[in-house]
Amino acid sequence: MRIVNQKIKAFTLTEVMVVLVISAIVAGLAFSVLGIVQRNMRSIENNYAYQSEIQSLEVALTIDFNKFTDIQWNAREDQLELSSPIHQRVYKFTNDSIVTLVDNYPVQLKKKVFFFKGQQVNSGRIDAIKLTFDKTTDLHRIFVYKHNDPTIHF
Repeated sequence: MRIVNQKIKAFTLTEVMVVLVISAIVAGLAFSVLGIVQRNMRSIENNYAYQSEIQSLEVALTIDFNKFTDIQWNAREDQLELSSPIHQRVYKFTNDSIVTLVDNYPVQLKKKVFFFKGQQVNSGRIDAIKLTFDKTTDLHRIFVYKHNDPTIHF
């Protein structure tokens, strides 16, 4: 009887351990990169939502400035009062938002400037507003104005 010495072809324990360590390092790097990508995506999503709020505020102000005949800035109450013979709308400015009866715009203002006939005013009748926001560059600001009705001169 002949005894044949057959070896089974397989990896050694050292080779398997090296492959496992390399795989663990690659998986760890992949998960850390995935975390960075997710954090950046959340940041982009938040910036987009903030810019959308600013744009919808600009649209609402533009519509209201041209819809209402009289626009008053009440500095004591920190609110913008727009009125016409039929309707009235009030924009209340707080530290972290601008609120109307219909909408709430969660934006943080850095600066607000009011104008009447091209001159800056602190309160009273206005015909233009310039808003600058926190968390944005100076390029992202709102300037809304209305064409004055000739009756303001009477």
